[in-house]
Order: sequence, then structure tokens, then C-alpha cells
Amino acid sequence: MSPSPDATAPLFAISGLHYRYAGAQADALADLDLEVREGEFVAVLGANGSGKSTLARLLGGLAKPTAARRAAVCGHDLLSEAGRLAARRDVGVLFQNPENQLVAQCVEDDVAFGLENLAWPAAAIRRRVDEMLTRFGLEELRRREPHMLSGGQKQRTALAGVIAIPRRVLVLDEPTAMLDPAARDEVLAAVGELRAEGLAVVYITQEMGETVGADRVVALERGTEAFAGDAGGLFADAPLVRRLGLGLPAAGELALALAERGRSLRGPPLTMDELLVALGGVT
Repeated sequence: MSPSPDATAPLFAISGLHYRYAGAQADALADLDLEVREGEFVAVLGANGSGKSTLARLLGGLAKPTAARRAAVCGHDLLSEAGRLAARRDVGVLFQNPENQLVAQCVEDDVAFGLENLAWPAAAIRRRVDEMLTRFGLEELRRREPHMLSGGQKQRTALAGVIAIPRRVLVLDEPTAMLDPAARDEVLAAVGELRAEGLAVVYITQEMGETVGADRVVALERGTEAFAGDAGGLFADAPLVRRLGLGLPAAGELALALAERGRSLRGPPLTMDELLVALGGVT
């Protein structure tokens, strides 16, 4: 049986993590370390094939590490079946394709699905579902069939279902990758509210602008850690950013274009406001 979670311990205490798919010649993740504490927002970056989605599945208890010196998630040992099952209760995982997580005939039933599997009392389920529908702006869609929703509505429904079960940490695996700009903004706003309430978030993305405000950034390259630190430190290393196949936020790209024209700025601006300040347009 998994030990009781220690409130003072990191939510994710991962060291020497390895994962190799059956039949593969190399590890998808190799000797990876990751620590995440209560309330932290950690962004994980990397090109396709860098191991980001594999990491999301492992952190959510959805796969067993091939090996690890330590693989504790919310106090649960990912190397044991019981630990992985317990981790699934504490860690909510949202993947990039919401249709893979929508299983019921209408929105409110989808949000209730996990609670019903946990055998919550019917009255408590109704209260929690109503709370989630209000929180994610889905009240008027409660009886709508999921396939009739827009991309942003589908992802918000999937997120509501994940968060309906009280979680200690949320792992988002490229949650805006399949969305148009308006839907992307809807989902980012919902995630921002959860972060503001103190929920720990591991945000996996290839969109550099979505890492602004992260406490730490971890960049992966072929399953290993290529960088760990603050976003400014990563974006200041242009050769590494190019090698990793990543792009800067729009403000950073503009700053680089200005530098090529002889207008160098101190430090890479990550937002348009920072860029304006660097240019002297705002005091």
C-alpha cells in the first residue's frame, strides 16, 4: 500500500528516470530529474519526439518507468502498481486531443464521469458538476453532445472533468495544440485561474509564449534534460533554442530582429510590455 502523502515533500520527486518503449532501441526518457512543489508552475518544452508526452503519462501514473533511482508522485511510488493507481487520483492529466477524454453523451455527464467512478454520493456529484460547469462557462452547454462543441468548449469540458476530482497537481500535455487562437485563449484563461488558486501545474508545450510566468522551465532533447532554469535564461541562449527546434515568444523574435539591425536590448523580453519597456516606450 502506498504511504500517506507528506505535505512538506515535493509533489514530484523524480531522479534518474528512464522509460523505453517495447521494441525500441533507445530510451524515450533517459536519466531525467524533476522536482515540483506545491503551487509551482513548471513549463516543459521540447520538439516532437523529445519525450514530453511520455513524461506526462508517467507523471500521471499511466505508465510504469523502466527504471528510476526515485519516482515519487504525491508520495506514491510510480514503480509499484498500487503507487501508480494512487497517483492517478492526485494528478490530473489533460492531453492535447480532448476527444480522447470525452466519453459520455453530454457535457454534464462527462464532467460527472470520474466522480461516479469514485462512488461519490449523487447529491455531492450534482453540486460538484454544477460548480465545474459554472467555473468553466459551460452551464448553457450541459446537455450538449460533446461532438457538437467547438474545440475550445471540448477542451474546457475535458479540463472540467479532470478538475472535478480534487487534485494536487495538474499536468497539461500541449492542451492548445489543436485549437484556434480564440479557443487557445479560452483554455489558457481557465488554466490561469487554476494557477492563481495555487494548484501546481506542469505545462508541456512547444509554444514559447505559453511559458511566460513559469517558475521554472525544463527543456528536453531526445529524452534528456537540455536546460533547467528560468525562461529568460533559456531564451537568452539563442543557439540552444535553435538547436532544440524551439521558437521565442513574439516579443523575443522582435527583439532578435532589432538586434540584427543594430538595436540590441538587455535581456530577452518575453512579453510585449517588456519589449516596450526595453525600447523606452513605457516607464
